Amino acid sequence: MISINKIPSFTEVWYEGSIDHDGETHRFWIVHPVGVDPHGYEYEVELRWFFQRVPMEVRAMMPTIIELFKKAINDTGTE
Repeated sequence: MISINKIPSFTEVWYEGSIDHDGETHRFWIVHPVGVDPHGYEYEVELRWFFQRVPMEVRAMMPTIIELFKKAINDTGTE
């Protein structure tokens, strides 16, 4: 049996960013789901590259980029 809700569970906010590496700019989106699932868990932030040709050393920076994004989004500027 397949069941699909007709009401959206969450919305996504997309942020654009880039990394300059070896003279090339590699652009990405950070996809930030807004909302909390019914069990109280936060949805995972995702990073998507504009283009497929991104060097492995740049792709390896994904966790760092996501952590910087999370810190920036939670920064209230009161420190």
